[in-house]
Amino acid sequence: MKRYRQYSEEFKRALIAQIDSGAVTKAAASRENNLSQSLIDRWQQQIHEGTMQFRPTARERQLERDLDQYKKKVGKLTIQNEL
Repeated sequence: MKRYRQYSEEFKRALIAQIDSGAVTKAAASRENNLSQSLIDRWQQQIHEGTMQFRPTARERQLERDLDQYKKKVGKLTIQNEL
């Protein structure tokens, strides 16, 4: 099964910011980061239009679940202390 590379929001925004500022060309960014120019074009278009959707990583999802469990636990303990 092919595993796709994933890039963080910060990486994408920083790369597009460098290209937009003229610090680096799309071709150079493509070569340096081993990315296709069409992918960079898509990121650039999505960022400029505000349509880029960032999905949480597996680690972030796990931390959210843990946080929810801890909130429930604190709620139960608070009720017990009040009684």
